[in-house]
Amino acid sequence: MQTFLTKTSLKKIVLLDYLLEQNAPCEIDELKKILHVTDRSILNYIDELTELFEKYDSKILLLNDNNKRFQIQKEEDFPIYTIYLHFYKASYNYHLIQFMYNHPEKTLKDFAEKQFTSVSTVLRYAKLLEQYFNRYRIHFHPYRLQLTADERKIRSFFYYFYWNATRENGDKWPFQITLSKIEHLISSFEKNYQITLEPLQKRVFSYWLAINLERSQIKKVVVTVDDQSVIQADPNFERLQKWNNQSGLFLDENELFFLYQVIYSFGIIDGNSQYENSYATVQKKHQTRSYKIVLHLDKVLREMFKFNLAVDDQELIFNFIAFHERSSFFFGNTDLFFNRSYIDEVKEESPKKYRIIEEFHQRLTDTTDQDLALLLQNWEQLFLNYYFILDYYDLFSFYIDPIKILVHDDLHHTHRLWLMNKINALFGHSYTFAFYDYQTNIREVDLVISNYYFNTGEIPLILMKNIPTERNWRQLGEVLFQLTTIKASLR
Repeated sequence: MQTFLTKTSLKKIVLLDYLLEQNAPCEIDELKKILHVTDRSILNYIDELTELFEKYDSKILLLNDNNKRFQIQKEEDFPIYTIYLHFYKASYNYHLIQFMYNHPEKTLKDFAEKQFTSVSTVLRYAKLLEQYFNRYRIHFHPYRLQLTADERKIRSFFYYFYWNATRENGDKWPFQITLSKIEHLISSFEKNYQITLEPLQKRVFSYWLAINLERSQIKKVVVTVDDQSVIQADPNFERLQKWNNQSGLFLDENELFFLYQVIYSFGIIDGNSQYENSYATVQKKHQTRSYKIVLHLDKVLREMFKFNLAVDDQELIFNFIAFHERSSFFFGNTDLFFNRSYIDEVKEESPKKYRIIEEFHQRLTDTTDQDLALLLQNWEQLFLNYYFILDYYDLFSFYIDPIKILVHDDLHHTHRLWLMNKINALFGHSYTFAFYDYQTNIREVDLVISNYYFNTGEIPLILMKNIPTERNWRQLGEVLFQLTTIKASLR
């Protein structure tokens, strides 16, 4: 966080966090103690936040009670990320990275002059970027404002940097090449491929096109000979070559090979079976590393979960290859500003699932050769993909005993289905359930939910209204936690 924030900005973030967490009026003296600042500083921070919130049409409000008490109210689905991002984008280092991208020939001295400050001041912040870039395996030269790494990695960094910085549709186009030119290129691409891209696919493609066109003037990307031979074997690569010439881009071979990799790895071509199947076919024919890792994934799924992956499904092969390929472009967490870790989130919210997926990853790594293991290194990115795989195929339940719930009410079947889905929606992220109806013997379940009382013996009973109240849901949450604790202690 301190990579991008000054001490003052950090205090504003702490203030924002605290007010959001309290969700109630907070006294100014309370805030002073937390931030270790004066009344005047608190009021200045409040004024700045109030002015910032005015941009969002009352979706988020800062209530000020005579400069004594303060409270933040926001709509439940308001993207608070945009508020945090405001402070990040105001920092020296955010502007320094932008400057470095837009003016690759300039140095730290030039940046200091542009900021109307001393070299020593900006150097103090720039040095924070050395450690920041190290976590992405990119070397940063503060004085020269240069990045040293594989060009694919550098371009990927700038892609994620601008993608995260402009995630709101209202954010302006961040590149020097005009958006109209990029849109024209994408339109001609669609005609050549005879497809219509979805808005999200167009946006991803537009960012990558802009970065590739601008960075190719500075440093060329290099695609391995092995990857080149695979790409050239795909008959649809000719379409990309044709588009390259007809649109007047005239990208050299390596640049075109790299663009092909981007198109297939970042979902730009998703949903078009002709291209997906062709891509998967050439990967299989050449027995690429990415194809082999999918076969290895299938092998370990069979060993650990007795589950067979549909490796004959070309669409599945395409998608599984794509996310492994994408993870090889850029090492580390793609959330460049906040470094939000899905690994930590799952570990905290569902420790059992975390242990299962970590064991799965360890088994994948331990039972393959060194070459394939390289594709498994980028765990910060691969974790979420593997989590989705295990969750989608309901494989966590292979190791997790579900909580067995008997839904026993005097209403119709539709209500019972609704209630089961509602319980899954509210608690399914933390627990695994198996639902049963009134034909099941009560002694075979862990919990009974009913809209009327009857004797369930030692099995817990929750009396729930036909339209459950907040108290009903709280009670269910407490009982589920107790049952899970008991099950864990019996293992």
